[in-house]
Amino acid sequence: MNASDRKSLRETIGLAWPSVLENVFAVLVVMVDTFMVASLGHAAVAATGLTAQPKFFLMAPLFALNAASGAIIARKRGEEDKIGSNMISKLILLIAAAYSITIGIICVCLSKQIVILCGGNPETTEMASVYFAISMGGLIFTALTMICSAIQRAMKNTKISMYAHIASMVVNVFLNYVLIYGHFGFPKLGVGGAAIATVSGTFVSLIIVGLSLTKNSLFINLPYIICSKHHIAKEYIKSVVRLSSNFLSEDFIKRISFLLIGIIAAKTGTEQFAAHQVGMALLNLAFAFGMGMQTASVILAGNALGKKDTALARKYTYNCIGCGIILGVTVGLCTFTFGKDFFAIYFTNNSFLAIGEIISTFAAIIIPIQICQVIYSGSLRASGDVKYTLIASTCTIGLFNLVVDFTLVVIFGFGIEGVWIGTLAGQSSLALAHFLRFRSGKWTNKKL
Repeated sequence: MNASDRKSLRETIGLAWPSVLENVFAVLVVMVDTFMVASLGHAAVAATGLTAQPKFFLMAPLFALNAASGAIIARKRGEEDKIGSNMISKLILLIAAAYSITIGIICVCLSKQIVILCGGNPETTEMASVYFAISMGGLIFTALTMICSAIQRAMKNTKISMYAHIASMVVNVFLNYVLIYGHFGFPKLGVGGAAIATVSGTFVSLIIVGLSLTKNSLFINLPYIICSKHHIAKEYIKSVVRLSSNFLSEDFIKRISFLLIGIIAAKTGTEQFAAHQVGMALLNLAFAFGMGMQTASVILAGNALGKKDTALARKYTYNCIGCGIILGVTVGLCTFTFGKDFFAIYFTNNSFLAIGEIISTFAAIIIPIQICQVIYSGSLRASGDVKYTLIASTCTIGLFNLVVDFTLVVIFGFGIEGVWIGTLAGQSSLALAHFLRFRSGKWTNKKL
């Protein structure tokens, strides 16, 4: 390995590890929230769970906007286009603010009706509507935090976002403790307290990330964004809309697919389906490692492509893949070794643990494949090759995965193993599709 290779590898690792930790902390916060709410009883858990799908659905455009902002700004940063970088950042911040305020107001006013529409019953509706109204009322903080973090990452400042998420987690867990249960003289607010804790943690994160963008010395900074007299060019609007709409479509297809897979999994029986849900939580925790590596691939490949250096973009991607394989195999081995212990947190029955052991084995195999898949996907996205990633996701996760699940479970009567064979098939085929596209080099001549 020559000096140039060592330098690029150090840069890759330096950008990747804060992003990996940030994503892992984000998943852990959700898990801690669930555990702390669980002490209030099954109705409280059901009430907070009831709001998950409408929240994800309404936040999907923000996730798509966040993904688009990372790809576009990273490319503009590589081009050394200061005006373009700041004007695109301004555009995305304005869109995120306008959308989150509008949706937030609607959700606060119609929270009860939305919860009932999503299946609320007399036992859960009141708690769920309070939790939903508070959570979505603070959507503006989440939206701006996401975009400000994406801007910092595009400038290769991944540590700021990590520190902000750690601070948010600490505030969230502390306020959960005092507001859910009423400790230290605070009122006992139950699930409402959990929602306030989440919003407060996000607000703290926004303050940290927002203040970090106030330095005039930064390539992209809030004073320049606010005071600049430059107009937002139509080409910037077109790029943001094109990439966001593709990301939104891809996310929508995946969510519909996961919903249908869940329905198929439910046909295996209550016991196996319950174990499947815990297995998916385990896989999501491992997936956080992959998303952290994807962030690094988007930033580095995007910057390199902005400099018109496709060879460097390839080198950075392969560096991320190398790190991803090591990380994936390590996490996979831990999942294989300790997966049964993870299931023991939720279940004590030996039959559940036996199913958990089977699922852990599948998860251990899937994890390294999944991590490589999202890294290749990140570089393709950074290049603007979003139509291909949309088609690949539709054909593999949206169709192939479902066909395998349906065939094995519904037609041939396989148990939960059939569902996880389908998941392995879907992730493997998507990883292969992304790898072949990356190796072809067709992604290098795309425009954002």
